[in-house]
Formats: sequence, structure tokens, C-alpha cells
Amino acid sequence: MNSVLPQHQPPSAAQPSTTFRLDWLCWTALALTLILRVGWMVVKPESLAIDRDAYLLLAQNLADALGYCGPGGVPTAFRPPLFPLLLAPLLWIANVTWAVALLQLSLSLVLTWATIRTTQLLTIDLASDGLKRNGWYLAGGWAGLIVAIDPLLLLYSTQPMTEILAATLIMLLSLQLAQALIHPASLTLNRLMWAGLLAGLAPLARPALLLLLPWFLICMGWASSQRSPHASLRLPLRIVMILAGFSLIAPGIWMTRNLVVTGTPIVTTTHGGYTLWLANNPVIQELEETRGTSIWPDEKFREWEAQNREKLDGLSEVEQDRLQQAWAWQTIRSHPEAFTRSALLRMAFFWSPVPQSMFQNRMPWGLTELLFFCYGLLAIMAGLGTVELLRCHRIFGVWLVGTVCLVMLPHILYFSNARMRAPIEPLLAIPAAIYLVKHLQPLIRRAHIPED
Repeated sequence: MNSVLPQHQPPSAAQPSTTFRLDWLCWTALALTLILRVGWMVVKPESLAIDRDAYLLLAQNLADALGYCGPGGVPTAFRPPLFPLLLAPLLWIANVTWAVALLQLSLSLVLTWATIRTTQLLTIDLASDGLKRNGWYLAGGWAGLIVAIDPLLLLYSTQPMTEILAATLIMLLSLQLAQALIHPASLTLNRLMWAGLLAGLAPLARPALLLLLPWFLICMGWASSQRSPHASLRLPLRIVMILAGFSLIAPGIWMTRNLVVTGTPIVTTTHGGYTLWLANNPVIQELEETRGTSIWPDEKFREWEAQNREKLDGLSEVEQDRLQQAWAWQTIRSHPEAFTRSALLRMAFFWSPVPQSMFQNRMPWGLTELLFFCYGLLAIMAGLGTVELLRCHRIFGVWLVGTVCLVMLPHILYFSNARMRAPIEPLLAIPAAIYLVKHLQPLIRRAHIPED
């Protein structure tokens, strides 16, 4: 299909070759992705069937042709639908353990591949022609390797949860943006349709990603305007409108379904009120003040849950969501100092090397320290690499910083944990790999690493 962009590109927009090759380091990253996750699944097979967020129940009901229903066959919008929709067909051919394993392994491989490809696109101008001996062609492999061994991504790739799905969607959107920046002639209607559909699926995987939808449209429009500096704003606006049209399809279907089933056009889920109330209630504020943590003691949590059930008994799912939101906002307004303390703690928990719950367990000596060191090193390299990205590919650098902020900032209000950071870990691997390769240049030149 013909490109959406005009064919008469100015000389400054000359296109580098975008030939994609998997070198030995890329294959190593993909192999490690598979080996480490399969190994962890063999060691902890029970984690594949622990239904913490009821996704397995929802997927099983879909597989049994009961519809998107919770316990008792009652239609629900409490959880986003994409993960159960992807899992349900696999339950026709495999049991729960195998179905979750197949889905998470597939998503993990796509995630590593997309990270490699995005990084290669961003460094292809440095690694082309006679410069391949300088090591830049290995940047994609290094980024993939970081994703393959990331402990958070490894941990949640063996559970029926949405972290890996969300990370994969973010990286696929990043790949679309990188492709538009480096090879604008590839902006065909088919590619824009694919990119728009991906953007629309993101909030159906994780409601917090709803903020990424307009952000992605802005960055894609910006990218198209930079690559056609002599054109009017008509072209970027046309691209944004095409993307917006396709991106609204999936949320529109979900919202229409919710309107028919619940009588309310729910855009994301009815889970937001519970999550907001979970993070902003008098019990948790007292715990944070006295213990400096938001880890619930089992007894207190059960007591709080029982009180909630009693107060919410007889209300519809939508009414429960609204009432819990009202309670949370009342608590925030009544105790602004406690909320400020909670918000700061939630940001600290978001960037913690390990989930809070792991601190409750007795981890082997030195493991926590090692994780602190590794994630600290990754954060430093990612920060410095982002500076490099902002210099050489400003639009992608701005996209990266904005995406990290948009994923992080909702947790100023909502419950937070290191788990919530998992979707942006692969994005951080890109600047970290760029920084790593840049500072390995003297060693690479000295070694004269041959091209495969």
C-alpha cells in the first residue's frame, strides 16, 4: 500500500537502511528469555495457576461460552478484558497451567524481540555501512539481554497477571514510533491501522495505560511533522486522525458492552474505586505513619475487607465503585498531610528494586542487596542513556520520558508496588543499552569484533 507520507522527501530526510538482522547477541537474548522463564515455571509451577486477580476465572468463563462474567455468572467490568480474551482460546486446547505458560512465554518473546528491534532502529544510523565494527550494531542485543534477565519481568512472566502484556504493548507502540522516525516511508495505512489498534488495546490490558493513547497520537503526529518540514500541518493531522479512529475501536466496543450490560458506559473498569480506597483509607494511613509501610497485616486486611463487604452489600458493581471512590476522596481531603506522606511512600515503592511483599519473606542473604545494586545501576545507565537519546532522537526520548511519567504518576493516588513498574522496564533497557555500548566503544574497537 502506498505511503501516507509524500514521496518527495527532502535530502535531509534521506532514509538509512532498516535491514533487520538478529546477530549472535540478539539470539542469546531470545534464548535466555525462553530458558529462564521455562526454568522458573518448572521450579514454581504453582505460580501459573494462582488466580490473584480473577483473570483465570474470567478466561475460563469465556472459554465455556458464559460471557465475561465473574462468580455466579454475573457480568462484570471489574477487570480489563484483554488478558482473559487472549487466554480463553488457549484453555480450549490446554489446561490452565499450560495455557498461562504458553501465553506468557509468547508475550515474553515478542517483548524481547520488540525491544531489540526498537533499539536497532534507533542506532541503525550509527551501525550502518563501514561502522559496524564500532559495536553499535550490538545495541539491540544488549537491550534484549537486559529484558531477558530482568527479575521483575521474569517473576511476573510466570503468573496470570497483566504486567508482561502491558510491557509488550508499550514496547510495540515504541517500535511503531521508532519506525515512523527512522523510516517514515513505511507509514502506510496498514501500519497506521495496526498502530492505532495497538494503542486502543493498551487500556484494555491495564486501565492506567489509557493516558498513553493520546500521548502516542501526539508523538506520532510530531514524528510525521519532523520528517516533512516543508509540508503543512495537514499531513500530521491526517495521520493523527487515522490513528485516533482505529485506536477508538477496541475501547468503543468495550464501552458499548458495558453500557448494555451495566447501564453505564464504563471506559476502563469498575476496579478503580476499590484501588483508590485501598491506597487512601484511615487504616492504611495509620500503618504508613506508624510503620512506614503499606504492607497490610493479614488480620487487619481481613477485618477491613469484611467491613467493606458489609457496607457495600446489596449495591451493584458500579455503585460500589462510585461509593469507594467517594470514601477515598473524602479521606484525602480530610487528611492532606497523611495523603502527602502516602504519595511519597507510593513513589518509593514504585521504584523499589523488589515488591514490598518480598520483604516479608526471608530472602537469601545478599539477594536484596544484589537487586538494589543491579536496579540502581540500570537506573543510572537508563538516565544517562536517555540524555543521549534526547540528543540524537529527541522525539523518541521525549516519548520515553513521558511514558515513564504517565505510567508512574497515577500511583501518586492509587496503590503502588514495584510490580507496577514492570511495564516500563523494557523501555528503560533501551537507553541503558545505548549508554552501555557508547562507553564500551574503546574496548570494542580494540577487540575488532567481526561482523557476523
